[in-house]
Amino acid sequence: MSPQRSALRALSHRSFLLFFIGVSIATTGQFMQLLAVPFYMNELTDSNTWVGISGFTVLVASLIVTPVAGIWSDRMSRKALLFGSFFTQLAAAAAFLALFAADALNPWLIIAIQLVVGVASGFQWAPTQAMSALLVPPEDLLAAVRCVSLSFTVGRALGPFLAGVTLYFLGPGPAFAVTVVGFALGLFIMAPMTLRPAEPVHQEPFWLQFRQGCEYIWRRPEMRLVIFISFLVAALGAVFAFALVASVADDVFSLGDGGLGWLTASFGFGSLVMGLYVTSRGDRHSRSRVEVLAVGVYALGVLLVGASPWLVLGLVGYFIFGAAHMGHGVTVNSSLQVQVDEEYRGRVMSVWLMSVLGGMPSGALLGGLLGDLVSMQFVLLLFGGLLALFWMVTVVRTDGFAGLDLGPE
Repeated sequence: MSPQRSALRALSHRSFLLFFIGVSIATTGQFMQLLAVPFYMNELTDSNTWVGISGFTVLVASLIVTPVAGIWSDRMSRKALLFGSFFTQLAAAAAFLALFAADALNPWLIIAIQLVVGVASGFQWAPTQAMSALLVPPEDLLAAVRCVSLSFTVGRALGPFLAGVTLYFLGPGPAFAVTVVGFALGLFIMAPMTLRPAEPVHQEPFWLQFRQGCEYIWRRPEMRLVIFISFLVAALGAVFAFALVASVADDVFSLGDGGLGWLTASFGFGSLVMGLYVTSRGDRHSRSRVEVLAVGVYALGVLLVGASPWLVLGLVGYFIFGAAHMGHGVTVNSSLQVQVDEEYRGRVMSVWLMSVLGGMPSGALLGGLLGDLVSMQFVLLLFGGLLALFWMVTVVRTDGFAGLDLGPE
């Protein structure tokens, strides 16, 4: 069967199709808010440090609760966890909207709501990543994983693009309103979906189960490789697409909200182009080869953004590392999904998500501080150079990313 037909087969399962559409709509609104909050924080404070703290808060909160979410994903209904997360984030978006309309938002209130958003989103990612195994038969799992990655790519592409346009012409209020509508509509669409029963997991103490999940990963070098790569790419690359993009637009290109819209749209378009390709033709290439290319291109894109204050180079750089971000995400996700035993799926995916959620706030906090002390252009060149150094060291190793090509034991 061709890769393209395999991808379409995953969408032929009604419950998975509802999941795909609902998550795509919800994450579009989610990514609008993800850009609107740092934009408004930057307007209020004109401080890279405050912008970095805002991103740090939401991501660290997600990091702390993600292990709990991973274990609960193996113990209870993944649908219930996902819906609880979306309902809470809907309420937080409504709070942003109401406080903004009342002209009552200040930096500390933003941080407080970001904390709620972070906790709620921490319960979103693990069940979302583990859901596909209960919505499609095993032979369609890889295609489903790629479709789920595509759904997030749609959110990354449309959300930031709509956020940039909305912020430029209308301001943060309508962006918060679209986030509320996105979560509400996503929940409505996903409500009828049904999941196959998961394999029962022995109800052991929480920390024992989490430790077993970590030990399960530690015994497998290929999984350790995925965790390390994901942390590094999040800290040195993805941080510029999310937590620090408002600072890049303002400090590097001196364009404020207009630059934010252009840069996020370019990143989203690059992600979408690559997402469509890997969904339909991803099986043509080995995962190790895709990851070598993705990490190298990612570093190139970040360096290009920091190379000069010319917006054209910035747009090319964001498009390049947008495409690389998508290729990297699908590759490492697919590698874990095909290697993990179902009994450990929720826990393994939560540890992986922790590596991403740990990397981005680390990069956001350090990058924000260095941006104020030196410049955001310096931060881009420093982080891009470190990512390029990691890529070069890995490429010259004899095994490189070969562990990503392994299948189930």
